[in-house]
Amino acid sequence: MNGSLSARKISGKTGRSGQVMLNDQPTLYAPIKRLIQALSTEKAPPFWMLLLTRPTVWPILKELASVATPGLHGQYFRSRRFPEGASPESSGDLGPPPPERQSPGRYTAPGSLVFYLSRNPKTAALEAGDDSQKPRVFLQKYQLDLPSIIWIRLDPDLEARAPRLNFLMLESEYLPEESHLFPYPYRATQFLAFLCRLLGILAIEYPSVRGRYVDDSEAVNLVILGEAVATASTMSVGEPSEHSDAA
Repeated sequence: MNGSLSARKISGKTGRSGQVMLNDQPTLYAPIKRLIQALSTEKAPPFWMLLLTRPTVWPILKELASVATPGLHGQYFRSRRFPEGASPESSGDLGPPPPERQSPGRYTAPGSLVFYLSRNPKTAALEAGDDSQKPRVFLQKYQLDLPSIIWIRLDPDLEARAPRLNFLMLESEYLPEESHLFPYPYRATQFLAFLCRLLGILAIEYPSVRGRYVDDSEAVNLVILGEAVATASTMSVGEPSEHSDAA
């Protein structure tokens, strides 16, 4: 149609994109954005209530099931910062904290148990963030061998296979301090982790925002969920080593 409006939105951190308007017509982006807005308010309803009352959520469950795959294997890394003069005593010092000590994060809702890893040492170190009080960054390698686990990969090429999932990620791939539209930016991905656990999906691989996946396609993180955490955390290899920028 001549003169019709079409538009795509692109994430500057991961390169993910999505068609938000096509030939003057809104796409699936509009209802997903409204869902994220509902999730990102101070008085957001409980996740289970959204599941029961928001029909927008139900196709997301189907898309999650359609991209799930069995068997997770590979090498990953975990980082942790330490004060000057301090260092980990063993690999257990870089393992997952208990639920009561886990602070809210991208896929961590209050009281949930998760275990974050990265595909390579560089990305793991970047995920440690900046902390002048803890200048030393140590890394622990893990060799995962989880043949029975069900997991998903939320790469930037989801649009054709799972458009709703793609839009949900598109509106979530930023850091909290950069969020202007959504005051509680991690609620959407925390909700996604909730849906995954309902389906028995216990791991999510996703592009790293801090690692700028758009510039480095190996900047990928992995989050292990729920009961799979205990098993994955035992698969450390060797002892922690200190990371240097020159590494």
